[in-house]
Amino acid sequence: MTVKIMKYFFCINQSIKGVGGLPEFRYSVMDSKGQTLSGIMEADDQDVCRKLIAQRGLYCIEVAPVSLAQRSISFGGKSKIKPKELTVFCRQFSTMMISGISVIKCLDILHSQADNATTKEVIKKVYEGVQRGQSLSAALAGQDQVFPDFMINMVEAGEASGTLDRVMERLADHFEKNLKTANKVKNAMTYPIILGMLTVSVVIILMIFVLPVFIEMFETSGVKLPLPTRILVGISNSLTGYWFIYLIIISAVSLAWIRYLKNENGRLKWDRYKVNMPIIGKLNLIIISAQFARTMSTMMQSGIPLLKSLEITSRVLGNKYYEKCLVDIGEDIRKGISLSSSIKKADIFPILMTSMISIGEESGTLEDILVKTSLLYDEESDAAISKLVGMLEPLMIIIMALVVGFVVISIIVPMFSMMSLVNG
Repeated sequence: MTVKIMKYFFCINQSIKGVGGLPEFRYSVMDSKGQTLSGIMEADDQDVCRKLIAQRGLYCIEVAPVSLAQRSISFGGKSKIKPKELTVFCRQFSTMMISGISVIKCLDILHSQADNATTKEVIKKVYEGVQRGQSLSAALAGQDQVFPDFMINMVEAGEASGTLDRVMERLADHFEKNLKTANKVKNAMTYPIILGMLTVSVVIILMIFVLPVFIEMFETSGVKLPLPTRILVGISNSLTGYWFIYLIIISAVSLAWIRYLKNENGRLKWDRYKVNMPIIGKLNLIIISAQFARTMSTMMQSGIPLLKSLEITSRVLGNKYYEKCLVDIGEDIRKGISLSSSIKKADIFPILMTSMISIGEESGTLEDILVKTSLLYDEESDAAISKLVGMLEPLMIIIMALVVGFVVISIIVPMFSMMSLVNG
């Protein structure tokens, strides 16, 4: 129990590093059972760091400052292992463990066959940590947040229950399903984005290179230009003569939007709007619902308590609004309110989700119900993505045709006027 508490304490330290602006120190400690823990924490200096470690009944092996050079090459939040590589890591690990291969041998094999340099170095550090006597979960937690808290807690639960092979298999399934959903959304949006970029490119080329030739022709002919042509002429002149103003406006809007999203209140509003926006909002809600049910079921099946599962799931969803709501739901559960009642009160999931969770709580099969619910929403998200693609493709083609058609007609109409003037 003490070991788990200390692991949790050091995981928290790693998750908040850099927030207070204090110097960072890489530590290596040993608990009363001889288990080694390592990671990074903040303190005023090395002496304070050692005192904090001693106050918690741990033996300090080593404390060293984290230099700027070390930070630049460390595998922190911006250098996490890619989801695809994480999926392969868990899948191969579970397969080897089911075959009877030890943890340290699994890590050795995975390190030797890793192609990506970053992944190879991370696995090497995990291997070295386990060799020094650390548990696998402690070694994963000591890699500067390379591995998600979700995975670390799952591995810890698997080690405690002796079901690490099954836990790694569940993790592989979980990461694989998340990756498939992300790829489906990405592929669905690729075609409309390409069409949109093509439309903008064609219009800009017409405005900058083609239209000026016709403008000169129209001005020398003395033909009265219709309104659409005058609008295009004005836009063309502004693009060729004042392009830097467009660049400044786009840069200013982009910076303002980035700052808005970095603001906590702004991010909350945007993440809430994402599930309420027209057309795409319903798809976002379905994907979040599937991810919530899948993550909760995966963790609870591995023996992680409901409140802990809820806390970690809130961070996995990648939506600040839902994270805040799930934290509030956790507080309600601590007060004795059921999960289904808390979710119903928060009103952040579809009615079906609330009903299924209520049935699961009453029957004592919440984990199994959540698995079935996640599969249901996975199928629904596939159908919603297909429907979205079916709507966006013709819509983008129509928009492209209208824009290009407007430009072409605006050029052709005054040309007919010129021909009429010449014939007259």
